[in-house]
Order: sequence, then C-alpha cells, then structure tokens
Amino acid sequence: MAVILMIIYIFSVLAALGLSGLAAWSDYKGMVIPNYISVLIIAMFFVGYSAVFFAGTEVFLSLKMHMLAAALIFIVTFIMFLLKMIGGGDSKLLTALSLWVGHAGLSALLFYMMVAGLFLGVLALVLKKTKPVKSPKEGSWVARVQAGESVIPYGIPIAMGALAGFIDRGFLSFDHFKLFLM
Repeated sequence: MAVILMIIYIFSVLAALGLSGLAAWSDYKGMVIPNYISVLIIAMFFVGYSAVFFAGTEVFLSLKMHMLAAALIFIVTFIMFLLKMIGGGDSKLLTALSLWVGHAGLSALLFYMMVAGLFLGVLALVLKKTKPVKSPKEGSWVARVQAGESVIPYGIPIAMGALAGFIDRGFLSFDHFKLFLM
C-alpha cells in the first residue's frame, strides 16, 4: 500500500508541475491561462495531500497552513487583478501553486517568480524596442509586445517560481519518497 501511495504522491507533484508548465506555455502563446489548469493543480494538491495523510508521513504542513497561504495570495492577487496589475489567470495560478507550497515555500516561490519576471520584463523591453522577430504569430506575446503593448505572460515566472518552491519544500526529494517506505 505504501508504494501505491508514494506513486500517487509523485504523480500529483509531477502533474502539478506539468500543469504549471502548460499554463506558462498557454500564457506565452496567447496571454491566457485556462481556468481548468488551476483547478487541476488544486485537485492534484488534494490527491497528493491525501496520499501523504494515508501513508502517515509528514511531507506537507497542516492543511490549515496550506489553505492560509493560498488565501493570502488570493487576496493580494485579487486586489492586483482589480487594479489591473495582473491577469485573472495569473491570480488563480499563483493561488493554486501557493496551496501546494504553503507558507513555508512561499518565499522561494515568490522570490524566483520575481527574478524570472524581471528577466522576462527586460526581454519584453528589448523586443519592444528592437522588434527582432519579423513575423510573430498573431496574438502571441511577442507580436503584442512588438506592436507596442506592455504585457508579460506572467504564467512563465509563476511556473518557474513554483518549481523553485517545490524544490525548496523538498517535494522532489528522495528523502520524501523514502518516508512512504518506512
């Protein structure tokens, strides 16, 4: 039973990261993060959390702490959305991934998200000024930036921050995997 629970946990972690990568790709291609991606990331959290709970291991913090971290991020990003600072998809994606890392992983997630966002912002300025891509796909981020819009597909930095947060929390650590077998 422990091996099955470990496989479920590993699957949920990899699925959440894969879905965050899909969100980044979708945001890059068309500046849209579909709602189903954030919903599936949240579902994968509860699948992974359940596997850990039934295995009797301590990979996650208390459910309350994960929920509080997600609530905090949702409140902040919802206000940012209302002020037109970020998109709704960005808010939902960051909230879903914050549920995963809890308060203990938020600093890594947010720090690396900001660093990646900084690099993407600089790239956007270069694209806007130099217009190096001759025929970008219509509606794509590159096309919109080269047309003069000030937009950044923040799903990319969010996904990169999530990877850092998952690593920081040890979700990809063999030490966590071994907990299922003890």
